[in-house]
Amino acid sequence: MIKAIKSFAEGLKRDIDAVENAVAYNYSNGFVEGTNRRLKMIKRTMYGCCRKQLLEAKLRYVGKS
Repeated sequence: MIKAIKSFAEGLKRDIDAVENAVAYNYSNGFVEGTNRRLKMIKRTMYGCCRKQLLEAKLRYVGKS
């Protein structure tokens, strides 16, 4: 248990700038992360099943919903 806490604390020290920014600012990159997740899911489901044109059409169609 102590080892896990120590590892967590060391990770916070390494990323102290990101931690401070997360506390100081009210910004979120949730929209961008959600969009990336959605695009990756579409690419995975269509892997090997289509050409570039069909993938592009699928991405445009899903983006409108």
